[in-house]
Amino acid sequence: MDARRTKGSLASRITTSPGIPDSVHQLAVDHSERDSVLLDAVRRSGWFDVRMARLATGDYLVNGEVLVERKTIRDLVASLVDGRLFPQVARLAHSPHRSLLLIEGPTPFSLPDVHHHSVEGALVSIAAMWRLPVLQSSDSEQSTRMLRFLAEQVRGPQERILRRFDRKPKRLASRRLFLLQGLPGVGPALAHRLLCHFGSIERIVTVDAATLAEV
Repeated sequence: MDARRTKGSLASRITTSPGIPDSVHQLAVDHSERDSVLLDAVRRSGWFDVRMARLATGDYLVNGEVLVERKTIRDLVASLVDGRLFPQVARLAHSPHRSLLLIEGPTPFSLPDVHHHSVEGALVSIAAMWRLPVLQSSDSEQSTRMLRFLAEQVRGPQERILRRFDRKPKRLASRRLFLLQGLPGVGPALAHRLLCHFGSIERIVTVDAATLAEV
C-alpha cells in the first residue's frame, strides 16, 4: 500500500464537486425523506448540495461522514411500539459512519398507547447502552442548522486521526479504525476506505495483495 496516495480524508474527496463552492456541503438524503419538511428546509438554506440516494441505513449522510436518522416524536413512539426502533439503532451503531439519532419537533397532543416512561427508557438505552448520540430539535429549521454544524465540524481543519495512546475507543466502528491505523502506512482515510470496501477486519487481513491494491 502506498501511504502517499492515501493523504486527505475520504470526506475531502466526497465534498469536492465541480461547480459547487467550498462553503456548500454534500448531503445524501434517503428517498424515504423526499416529502419531508426538513428536506425542503435544507434545500432552501443554500448550505448543502443535496443528492437523493438509497441509504442502507439512516436518512441523511453529511459530507460522507456523519449518518443521521431523523424521527419526529410520533415516529419514535410508533417505531418503538411496532419493534422497528432497536433494529434501526443496531444498524446505525454498526455503521462505518459516525451515527446519531435526531428527534425533531414538539411532543404531539396524542400518541399511541405507550407510557412515557417507556419512551424515556428507550432513549436512555440508545444513548447509554448503544452509545448512539441523541439530539433533539424544535423544528425543521433547527434541524437544518444542526446538519450544518455537523457538516462544518467534520470538514474542519483538524486532522481526524485516532490517537494510538490513552484509552481505546469504545464504539465498534472506532475500534476497527483504531486497529487498522496501527498498521504501517495506514492512516484514517485508508482505514475508512478499507472498512467500507471489505466490511470487516477479518476480510481485510485475509485477502491477497492484489485485492488490497484495488483499494
